[in-house]
Amino acid sequence: MNIDKQIFYKAELLCKGMRVTENAKEKLLKDYPDFFTKGIMHSINIRFSETNCNVSVADDFAHSSPYLLDEKNGAFFISDGKDSFSVTFFGVLPHTGTVVDDYARLHSTGCVTIWPSNNCCYDRDNEKCRFCSIVKLHEEPLNPDVLADGIKKLFEKSEGNMLNFSGGTYKNPDVMADYWITLVKKIRAFSDAKIAIELAPPSDLGKLDELKNAGLDVVIMNLEVADDNLRKTICPGKSRISYEHYYDAFRRAVSLFGWGQVSSVLIAGIQPKEDIMRECEKMAATGVFPTVMPIRPLDNTGVGLNVRCNPSDLIEIATHLSKLLVKYKLDFKRQEGCTKCGGCSIENDCYRKELL
Repeated sequence: MNIDKQIFYKAELLCKGMRVTENAKEKLLKDYPDFFTKGIMHSINIRFSETNCNVSVADDFAHSSPYLLDEKNGAFFISDGKDSFSVTFFGVLPHTGTVVDDYARLHSTGCVTIWPSNNCCYDRDNEKCRFCSIVKLHEEPLNPDVLADGIKKLFEKSEGNMLNFSGGTYKNPDVMADYWITLVKKIRAFSDAKIAIELAPPSDLGKLDELKNAGLDVVIMNLEVADDNLRKTICPGKSRISYEHYYDAFRRAVSLFGWGQVSSVLIAGIQPKEDIMRECEKMAATGVFPTVMPIRPLDNTGVGLNVRCNPSDLIEIATHLSKLLVKYKLDFKRQEGCTKCGGCSIENDCYRKELL
């Protein structure tokens, strides 16, 4: 598959999701029992051609997708009724007998993603981000000692993995930052694995220094919406963190972690693409790697099925972004975690095309 087709199909799958035949579902459920649970965390992670791709299959919007995953003689392939291409999966993490078995997922080769908290301070009436599908299952995040012990056992059975953490913001950004500081210190007691963490900017930016000193490699702080007025509509609770504070946090983080070791998500399909492209340049010029993810109208979000990202718009934005990545010397291969995985966006693929 050439790079243009790869980008096209990936944009389509990210925006439209995918259906799955009963045959393929039966085969997959044996190894991946959570693949057909609703929500972004349980989306299917696949690889085709030269790219990783995180595809929704369980939520309602995916049921009308033109793309169908099927299996024959042990091989999986995706078809749109005219063309088809083969896909592979990243395998199953070894069983540890700990909480990690329920929380850890391979999002790409060597990239283990864990969401220790599903209780978010912004998951309240009239405050929840409209694109968020998080569902509170536990009052508190996983105990850092228990989680670190599980990760240690996982690493004893599976070497060479990096860790990518995300999840809800427990109580407030500062309390959550303290949680991450504690967890990183505990992991560093037994491992030098690369660690990336997604968090809301704490009010006390000194906590970013503490995260760096604890041993964190990459920090991800997602602005999501470029226009500040629109942020208040889409992220009514989280927008209390001001736009200016985000950039104060970006600059502080870049000075600590290094150029290109900080990233931030912007969401396409809920804001003008011109706003996204302008924000991408501002971020890139600051040393922050912009990641542009399309909106997914997941069943537990505040958006309806009519809210979609046009795949051609996503390609246009990512093509523009790829030129900025070259201009500002931001290479996804040098950043661990979500950015290196690239399964939820296409700018890495467009960047590779730009370098051809």
